[in-house]
Amino acid sequence: MKRQLGQSMTEFALASGFLTLMLLGLWTIGSYQEIQRRAIVAARQGSFELSWQGARAGHEGVRNRLATMHFDDPAFTSSTGYSRLVEPDAMRLEARSGSAPGESSAAVDLLLAPLRTAGGFLGSGFDLRNEGFRSGAIIVNARPVSDLPAPFRDLQLEFRQPFALLSDGWNASGPSHVAARAGGLAPSHVLAGVANLWIGLSAPLGLLEPSLRQFCPGLMEPDRVPEDRLGPGRAQPDASCL
Repeated sequence: MKRQLGQSMTEFALASGFLTLMLLGLWTIGSYQEIQRRAIVAARQGSFELSWQGARAGHEGVRNRLATMHFDDPAFTSSTGYSRLVEPDAMRLEARSGSAPGESSAAVDLLLAPLRTAGGFLGSGFDLRNEGFRSGAIIVNARPVSDLPAPFRDLQLEFRQPFALLSDGWNASGPSHVAARAGGLAPSHVLAGVANLWIGLSAPLGLLEPSLRQFCPGLMEPDRVPEDRLGPGRAQPDASCL
């Protein structure tokens, strides 16, 4: 009987040690799954942000926002609580833009060819390009957990989540950009060069016909709605030729 007094305690100690290792391992595996889930969300958000900003800025700002939003929190602390599985600097963003694949790319180029020719002939840049296909990947490197036994202490994982988004690629940076783009398609836009001369002539001619003071040759205002579309009453200031 005396030889069996410590049997239950020994079995419990062995089982509790085994269960503790399983618990720490399950915690770590759950953290790996969370990294993958957040990489999927970051890839979806990054693809839309890159589509919205176009070529107006680099990719570093988007990468910093995604890293701070999705990977800079205590959720990625190791199961022992002494180290982090992922640092924000460990996230990388690969991004590319180009023509849409397949026959759609040739169709778009065919439709844009006469517009580019007309824009160049009228002396204004027509900058629509078939560059709306955004692709790339979110890459996250997870650290080995040195506080845990093998295989976690030697495990180096790379989570790679690709993305692809077909956007129009024709977004403009503002009304002036739209005016410059559309100016190549409006023949009257060539008269914009004589706007300063007309301002001097409109003052005396306006004595004979006041409406001539509102005539602005070659003016294009994409952000202005004509008064007859707004209903009765004056909702906008008079247009200026400058």
